[in-house]
Amino acid sequence: MTDKVRVAAVFCDSYDEETVYSALKEGIDSLGGIGRFVSRDENILVKPNFLSASDPDKAVITHPSVIKGMLRILSEEGYPMVCCGDSPGHGSPHAALSQAGLSDIASEYGVYEADMSTEVSCNFEEGLTADHFYFTKAAFEADAVINLCKMKTHALERITGAVKNVYGLICGYRKAQGHVKYPNDNMFARMLCDIHRARNICLNVMDGIVAMEGNGPGSGTPAAMNILLISQDPVAVDAVFCRLVNLDPELVPTNVQGKVMGIGTYDDDEIEIVSGGEIVSLDRLCLKFGNAGFDVDRTGRKKTFLSEFSRFMTGLARKPYIDKKKCIGCGICESHCPLPEKAIVFKNGRGKAPSYDYSRCIRCYCCQEMCPEKAIKVRGRHD
Repeated sequence: MTDKVRVAAVFCDSYDEETVYSALKEGIDSLGGIGRFVSRDENILVKPNFLSASDPDKAVITHPSVIKGMLRILSEEGYPMVCCGDSPGHGSPHAALSQAGLSDIASEYGVYEADMSTEVSCNFEEGLTADHFYFTKAAFEADAVINLCKMKTHALERITGAVKNVYGLICGYRKAQGHVKYPNDNMFARMLCDIHRARNICLNVMDGIVAMEGNGPGSGTPAAMNILLISQDPVAVDAVFCRLVNLDPELVPTNVQGKVMGIGTYDDDEIEIVSGGEIVSLDRLCLKFGNAGFDVDRTGRKKTFLSEFSRFMTGLARKPYIDKKKCIGCGICESHCPLPEKAIVFKNGRGKAPSYDYSRCIRCYCCQEMCPEKAIKVRGRHD
């Protein structure tokens, strides 16, 4: 690799809209400006992380200030064809946009709400693991996607960042099926990498101003990191996140498979970091922004390319379990279990917590990801 991948790391300790806009502009300009990544004749999809309709202060979603900052940059630079949206795992795309306070983006920035509900069946013959997707209409029609991800932990992949966020280009109700088809962390990571290969993800921005640690991606704890990470390389963004929280990037399947499949790199010597107008070392960045006590899974073995083919890997994975004191019996966990014969069921009616059949459970953690009450955790780290 002759040229290093450049990642912009920008200090930002507030979600004040002007502060975030200035930080975003500084970071993008340090990489050559927005025109280096998108052209004015392209249909552009700005794709945040809307796991579900959520209060921005809970650190579940990309903060609206980051989204508005990007839309403002595109508007000021004269980009006429921009839409914004995500396809959440639970609830409607419009509800997620509204909950984030972005219902008026059309009047504010001349941006229209993306169609993230209509699906388009798409063959991908070049797929190395996945050869077919059900993309949202907006994702299918976009010439370029600007990926606004959130810095969070994840039960299946350890972290969710730039690589993982593209799963929101798939229609929400199809997502559970993906966990059945790609039933372990490595295969799921490879499918995500094929999405990157199938779509033009031109720029990745990670909202790490306030991250989520612990029981992520939806039930964890907000943790201030005071940083925005920006790069054309999604794996490099995620790898810098890993280094900041003292997590070996090689423990993250999306990093390992991302490099194998050619969508980016996690190697320190292939990444150049620009911060505060100068090139800085990774050690120096970690001294300023690092959080070695960040609650993330650092256990286990590194994920090799061949480990995706080991059938026993799923059985060895950590089990989800229910905190019965927090469970309200809403049934979202059961409805989001992707298996035809559910691995989590209400044996005694909705008045009591459901039960797991671990012989069926594929350890996809969809139940944990979508629980609105933070009642489902993963055994071994939070029990």
